[in-house]
Amino acid sequence: MNHRSLFRTLARDALANDLRMIELTQMSAWAGNISADALPVLGVVTPQERVSPETFDMFERSTLLQVVVKRLGGDELEDDLDADADAIEICVCAAIMGAGYRCFPEDLTLALNGDGEQRIGTAIVNFRVTYHRGLDGQS
Repeated sequence: MNHRSLFRTLARDALANDLRMIELTQMSAWAGNISADALPVLGVVTPQERVSPETFDMFERSTLLQVVVKRLGGDELEDDLDADADAIEICVCAAIMGAGYRCFPEDLTLALNGDGEQRIGTAIVNFRVTYHRGLDGQS
């Protein structure tokens, strides 16, 4: 298993065992819109990795890990997404740091869409996971 896959698995497993996050359906990824009937959903992706040389054959790798939550809500939707983001930060950082990797929250984006019949909110929580790997694939 490569490191990016490991980070996604660690995050998904931790979130699946959290009392708040357990109510969300985990999806590996999605494109476009999710129907309101499928909400609430959660996805974990690793869309980008930066590579910086440290020596001739050792590189620092910095992976962007994103956790995305989409849910229906009413007047308290933004508060619900804030609580989701807090739970996500606690779960993901503990799981990945517990496995011996450096993991810190990078930013949080909330989006509310009330144009249709129902209010849908999205929280995107970004983490930066850093590790070292040589050209041979070994840490």
